[in-house]
Amino acid sequence: MPTQEAAVLPVSVRPSKYRITLQPDLDSFTFSGSEVVEVEVVEPTSTIIVNAAELEVQSCRLDMAGAGSKEPSVSLDEGAETLTLDFGEPLPTGKAELFIEFTGELNDKLRGFYRSQYQTPDGETRSLATTQFESTDARRAFPCWDEPAHKASFEVTLVFQDTLNAISNTPVVEESPAGPGLKSVRFAETPVMSTYLLAFVVGDLVSTHADYTGQGVKTKVGVWTTRGNEEKGQFALDTSVKLLSFFNEYFDIPYPLEKLDHIAIPDFAAGAMENWGAITYRETALLVDPVNSSAGTRQRVAEVVAHEMAHMWFGDLVTMEWWDDLWLNESFASWMGTKAVDWLFPEWAMWTQFVNMDTNRALSLDGLKNSHPIEQEVNDPAEVSQLFDAISYSKGASVLRMLEQFLTPEVFRQGLRRYISAHQYGNARTEDLWSALEEASQQPVTAIMDSWVKQMGYPVLNVSAAPAGDDLDLTLEQERFVYDNPEGDSGAAGEADSQLWRVPVGVTSGVGQPRTTVMEESRTSLQIPGASAASWFKVNPDQTGFFRVNYSAEDWQRLIPAIRSLELPATDRLGIQNDAYALSRAGLLGVTQFLSLAQAYQNETDASVWSDLASNLRDIDLLLADEPCHEAFRSSCRELFAPAAGRVGWDARPGDGHLDALLRSTVLSQAGSYGDQAVIDQAVARFQGYLEDHATVHPDLRGVVLTLAAQAGDRGAYDRMWELEKETPLQEEKIRVLVSLARFSQPELLQETLDRSLTDDVRSQDTITVVTAVASNLKGRQLAWDFVKARWEEFDRRYGGGGFGLMRLVSVCGNFSDAEHMNDVEEFFKDHPAPAAERTIRQALERIRLHIAWLGRNREDVARWLGS
Repeated sequence: MPTQEAAVLPVSVRPSKYRITLQPDLDSFTFSGSEVVEVEVVEPTSTIIVNAAELEVQSCRLDMAGAGSKEPSVSLDEGAETLTLDFGEPLPTGKAELFIEFTGELNDKLRGFYRSQYQTPDGETRSLATTQFESTDARRAFPCWDEPAHKASFEVTLVFQDTLNAISNTPVVEESPAGPGLKSVRFAETPVMSTYLLAFVVGDLVSTHADYTGQGVKTKVGVWTTRGNEEKGQFALDTSVKLLSFFNEYFDIPYPLEKLDHIAIPDFAAGAMENWGAITYRETALLVDPVNSSAGTRQRVAEVVAHEMAHMWFGDLVTMEWWDDLWLNESFASWMGTKAVDWLFPEWAMWTQFVNMDTNRALSLDGLKNSHPIEQEVNDPAEVSQLFDAISYSKGASVLRMLEQFLTPEVFRQGLRRYISAHQYGNARTEDLWSALEEASQQPVTAIMDSWVKQMGYPVLNVSAAPAGDDLDLTLEQERFVYDNPEGDSGAAGEADSQLWRVPVGVTSGVGQPRTTVMEESRTSLQIPGASAASWFKVNPDQTGFFRVNYSAEDWQRLIPAIRSLELPATDRLGIQNDAYALSRAGLLGVTQFLSLAQAYQNETDASVWSDLASNLRDIDLLLADEPCHEAFRSSCRELFAPAAGRVGWDARPGDGHLDALLRSTVLSQAGSYGDQAVIDQAVARFQGYLEDHATVHPDLRGVVLTLAAQAGDRGAYDRMWELEKETPLQEEKIRVLVSLARFSQPELLQETLDRSLTDDVRSQDTITVVTAVASNLKGRQLAWDFVKARWEEFDRRYGGGGFGLMRLVSVCGNFSDAEHMNDVEEFFKDHPAPAAERTIRQALERIRLHIAWLGRNREDVARWLGS
């Protein structure tokens, strides 16, 4: 919990039920509201303090049973986002009703109660009003106790134009006229829940529905879209109905609400939000066009729907007590969402993709000294937005996967069922989960997991092997892994020396069964029977452990034939090169050793392995951008990707599946980006065909074709792409085109793209995507950073109040690799503080320092290796 002096509300008065009436005006972008809050005064107090921000209070009174009405003096503290009601004398304990009338603005900042504008299929501009309350923005819609532990029930009434529709967490129970051209819609009372999970949307929305029946319950499932997008909701609807049966059975507690709606919002800051019974989404995370959507989009939609549905139990039914346990919500939904999609689409190899997209992303961030523990103390709600990162989502999900493997999936599930059953409709903390898993498993879960959740970072296991007769004796030694390792030798200075993790660790080899143990100390031994003559062994099979592994030079070498022959499973092949790259970044392995290892992947067939390897090579490409050997490096990457690009070809073959589509787009885009002329020529030719008839380019390849055509394109191609962006009604296609517009090589065109990103040409939700895409183009990284600095005031106005938009934006300054830029970044943020992204700025500066050190250590070795 937060410390005593933290910015939290007093607990002398507690809410139990809100009856809220809101009337949004979609012409003036304002709203008026009133609420009656049933409260209990639990200890005498002369003031009631609630949260409120950007609201004007018109009137307020408190009715107390047997004590009449009292009108307080009212003061709003904009800085603290609190409303203080001062009654001048202590209120007696007991039940009361608080009446407040207020007005507010439907803002354009994608938080609180806000407006979203879009164009109809016939070109008319329309508006809708919607909400985004996590973490602390319900207070922008109505005065409330805006903290997760203050659970209450909500009865919402909306008054609006009678040609529109409205959705909230629960079904409509009453609809009536409310004056000329208006109607009033009242929704059923919600279960007790936290304010951040309340939602309401008003607009010209249409829906498709299906009924789920099973486990003795019936649930009405719906997908809501703006008019004209109905058919694009079908995939999400089908997926949601199937997943309900999985979750209901897995948790053994059926989904408790009557309905489950999924709502596509044209302007949305995040990917989606788990409002109970009324999940809101960015359009690209919910809508699948049967003709124009790619395999990647289908997968993203399935993943996001599964993630948000997992929250209906983990987050909504049981909610963290305070924001320092945010990871409980997000990590669990990330892990559980993958499990659910893997159940529904086993052919997608989701756990290999999870290692690529989650585990490795988290290992990368957590190797920085400016990381943070999974369980991070939050004293001020303003700090919460910084926790929405790869530690809270991906590291937490990865350590849950590690724990599930250690306890066994069935025992893990029993523990989760205990936890949810014990805390449903209430709040819980991390230790409550550990204790439920401990009871189910009879294992020291708390002792093991505290080392992963309460301390920052993770270990690298240094492995040495010695034959012992027919067996192989392994010695494993752990120490904290950090990239900033100035000596380039094992061990990070200071606190890292004393850090210790309880590591569930396994080892597999070319013979026999995998062996497992729990590493309790800094050093342990493990024997592999019959393995002394084995050609290879690998620690951390399937990459289920959240740690790095470093072998002797000889044992690294032994792994190469098993990679080349694909004898090792894909997840292991992926993990080996990722560990090698990270170790080379930290100076614990020569970078040329990683580059030599990368050559062993020429026969690779797995999309996730190629994707992760490509990302690591792209890092080196960025670092070498200003070095004389840069072109030689690009040439070596062309040689690596060319055989794979030749094998997959440009056109799908009979029998190709989902992963073949992902593989094709990955290797073709990499080959082309490194300058493979045959691939670029083919992309340009297909782009010309696409301009005549979009159907000539399969959706799975449109991203590749557009980006490579832009890379090779001129002003004519640039103007035509903006026309394409304007013409397409599909948000997925708009994003493809916008990302491609960041791939041109002419500085003046990249500058124009940046300038247009802050105009009506680009949705506010997509501006940061455009700026970060320009920044990742070597020709655009300086332009993007200069643009962020020049337009900082507008960026800060739009995104500075919270959410992770600003974190993504400021990360563009971490792409540099020289002292001059490091000083520039430091000076800029000294003069322009960004509290919502303060840790991200420190991480970006750390990355620049690491880049400088990497070049100092490696430029000569790399040049020699490329020369040979």
